Amino acid sequence: MSSGDSFYDPSKPDWWNEARRNERRKADADRHSRIREDNERRKMAAGNVANYSSRGITATATGVRVGALAERDDGRYSRKQLSGMEAGVGAYYDDSKEAMDERKKKLEKFNNMDVMDMQDDRLKTKANLDEELEGKSIWDLVDRGTLMVGCCLILVVIVAVTIPVTLISEDQPYIAPKIPDPPSPSPTVSRQQDYWPIFDNLQRIAGGADVLGDPNTAQNRALNWIVYEDGMELGAEKDHLHQRFVLMVIYYISGPWTPVQGRLEWGSPVHECEWEGITCKPVEDLEQELNGRIEELLEVGREDGIKIDVPRRIINKLELRQRLVSGEVPEEFSLLYYLQHLDLENNKLIGAIPTPLYKLFNLQTLFLEQNGLTNIDSLGEYRHLEYLSLSKNAFQGPLPESFRNLKKLKTLYLHTNRFNGEVFDILKDFTLLEKIDIAFNEFTGTLPAEMGDMKNLTSFFGGHNMFNGEIPAELAKCRNLKQFQIDGSPDIGGEIPDFIGQLTKLEFIKIDTCAFKGRLPRSIGNLAELTFLDVNSNELSGAIPTTLGKLTKLKTLALANNDFEGNVPSELGNLVNLEKLYLQNTDLTGIMPEEVCGLRRESNGTLPVLEVANVGCDVECDRERGTGCCTNQC
Repeated sequence: MSSGDSFYDPSKPDWWNEARRNERRKADADRHSRIREDNERRKMAAGNVANYSSRGITATATGVRVGALAERDDGRYSRKQLSGMEAGVGAYYDDSKEAMDERKKKLEKFNNMDVMDMQDDRLKTKANLDEELEGKSIWDLVDRGTLMVGCCLILVVIVAVTIPVTLISEDQPYIAPKIPDPPSPSPTVSRQQDYWPIFDNLQRIAGGADVLGDPNTAQNRALNWIVYEDGMELGAEKDHLHQRFVLMVIYYISGPWTPVQGRLEWGSPVHECEWEGITCKPVEDLEQELNGRIEELLEVGREDGIKIDVPRRIINKLELRQRLVSGEVPEEFSLLYYLQHLDLENNKLIGAIPTPLYKLFNLQTLFLEQNGLTNIDSLGEYRHLEYLSLSKNAFQGPLPESFRNLKKLKTLYLHTNRFNGEVFDILKDFTLLEKIDIAFNEFTGTLPAEMGDMKNLTSFFGGHNMFNGEIPAELAKCRNLKQFQIDGSPDIGGEIPDFIGQLTKLEFIKIDTCAFKGRLPRSIGNLAELTFLDVNSNELSGAIPTTLGKLTKLKTLALANNDFEGNVPSELGNLVNLEKLYLQNTDLTGIMPEEVCGLRRESNGTLPVLEVANVGCDVECDRERGTGCCTNQC
């Protein structure tokens, strides 16, 4: 486009100028079309009036002309015959006095007729025709040849349609053609006028005018949705325009998502804070929570200087769990740099976490569990992170050095990946940790003494790794510990420490398939809250401590595949909530105590509590009395 064009703006890209030029052409074409239509309507109206009002005059003029010609005799016309052009007929002209009188009467009658009389004559003619047709069949009225041709055409059409349908039905079921989507409503004039102000407002956060104007980008789709489809019909001056635009860009990049029945989906004509999975709060509340950091956060924006307009209702939590969000993690999440909680668990995300996403400095919760992600090299940028879940992905190798910056972590889930290396070289200084799940990886090293400094630790799951050594004595300081699991670690052994009885909040102990030796500590009887104890497949020996009978909340007791000896303690009959008892493949002998058998019998019409009671072949299960209180497994 030349710079001399009155619509050319050198400050805008070429596609923008071309769009303005096309708009002007379309407007000119519409204006010309309206002018032509108006002219046609005027012509038709004028013609109808002239034709209707001059019919009587025309008839009179015709009569005069015929009379004049009848009196002429200049040698060019015969008085016996007139031209069909002048007389209106091609028959001979009768100049007898009677004929002349008859013609004069008809002309006078015609000249005196008005429009209504003419209409009456036409109606009479139609009635006469109806009488003639009455009683006649279609065979009397239609030409036989024409009727035969029509029948043949109908037969050809029927055959042409029937044969393809028959062939389709023989090969595969008939599939009705897809009903096309209804056309989208045309934009109103007012929304068309809002397009460019909104465009100018959004281009600085959308990667520039070229990206925003490219119809192949998610940014352009979000722009057109904002202008033409969004029921909110936001203007360029709205405080939450940027926030709404960013959310729709994310949707178009990684959607469509699985809808949640009964919830307001993204794109609904309400404020975006009402959409499914979005939680907002007033910006004033966020300012109080961040203890003064809000000013820096909102003034500086993202690290690269891009800053969106901060709305009055600000998004602080995005929960998109199990929505089939797919592809790579959209970097547009980073434009919501005030976000505090991001949950993308159990989706179909792949690849590395994009670098801009690490700029969510305000993030406190990040759940990426159960995806296909592969790289977290810069994770340490989340310095305020408190809850992190990376489980069930495709991560491998040692934790990145930047991980050391996450000193505020309270919950860390890394299980079911292929991480390796000495993880506690990093985690030993994370004194605020409450929950650790690093099971099913390839971590090495020992459980460090520094674990005793994790005074808030409630759960530790470290099984199925390559740890070695013993349980550190310092673990006794973790008085809030409720769950402890180190199973599937054949290089961890020694004796089960007696201090375990001091951790009175313990509810779950799973240390099977390790290398523990010696006796089972009697102090375990102090764990009144214990519901699950599994020490299967170790090298434990000696008698089963009778103190286990004090664990009245216990539901599972697994002591199998050890070297326990002696009798089954009758005190186990006190375990009134016991559901599963595993004592097989041990050196236990004697008769199963009646107290334990009582847990297998129905009482007062209720089902027995003890569902499974497996013992070795040297323990008698009292089958003679038909109680069947245990099952021998040899």
